[in-house]
Amino acid sequence: MLLPVTAADIPDFTAACAHEHIFGSRALTALRAYGPGDPSVHFYLCRKGREPAAALYLSGNVLSISSDERADPVLIADLARRMQVHEIDTNWTQCRALQSLLGGTTDSSYFMVYRGAPMEGDFSDIRPGVLPAVFETLQRSHEYYRTHLEYSAWSSDLNRRISCGLSEVYQLEAGGAVVGTGSIVSTDDECGVIGAVAVVPEHRHKGLGGHITRFLVQRIQAMGKTPRLVSGYDEVAELYRQIGFAPCGRWGELYL
Repeated sequence: MLLPVTAADIPDFTAACAHEHIFGSRALTALRAYGPGDPSVHFYLCRKGREPAAALYLSGNVLSISSDERADPVLIADLARRMQVHEIDTNWTQCRALQSLLGGTTDSSYFMVYRGAPMEGDFSDIRPGVLPAVFETLQRSHEYYRTHLEYSAWSSDLNRRISCGLSEVYQLEAGGAVVGTGSIVSTDDECGVIGAVAVVPEHRHKGLGGHITRFLVQRIQAMGKTPRLVSGYDEVAELYRQIGFAPCGRWGELYL
């Protein structure tokens, strides 16, 4: 059974978000920022019997899923068709099951977690982000941000999460210019998720991405939470391993 989330479903939705603490954190952060009745986003709960098997969050054409093995991919595929979903982010097992039903192409790499010592360092060159400068830095850094981000929607959603104390965004400065950025994109009761770490091309290969990531680890530790992230590619995971992150599963991204 897969139904839209009501106020009565929030405890079970929260439990389903804990099946996987990155896309689940994304879904729970959005629910806490918007609530179940906001028409601009959609939340669904998939049950197996009475048990919460998956939490689903749909924003625009992107569906994020935190699920365990009980979640029925047929129900999720039907929802994706009905809502004209273009991208699905979930665990690798669910991703492959959905591809067999929907077609499309996939990307995959590691979920990663940091359980190391408290992070230390001089982070005086990192300051709270000014959103227009952060947006420009993201777009300069990677084609994904140029093709998938529109400033008005991006800044509106980010400001909402920031105002609720659920997200943070920072910029790295050098010579008076913004050369990098990184965010705590979501938080739940257990973790903070690092994302949108980017460095402009002319300042790459200087260790700045690692510097930003270490700062964000320190911020999440200060909250008493566990730092987590998704590695964009297996090769990038090695850079995060050098910081102290360890793989804890595989994510899948399905493009329809």
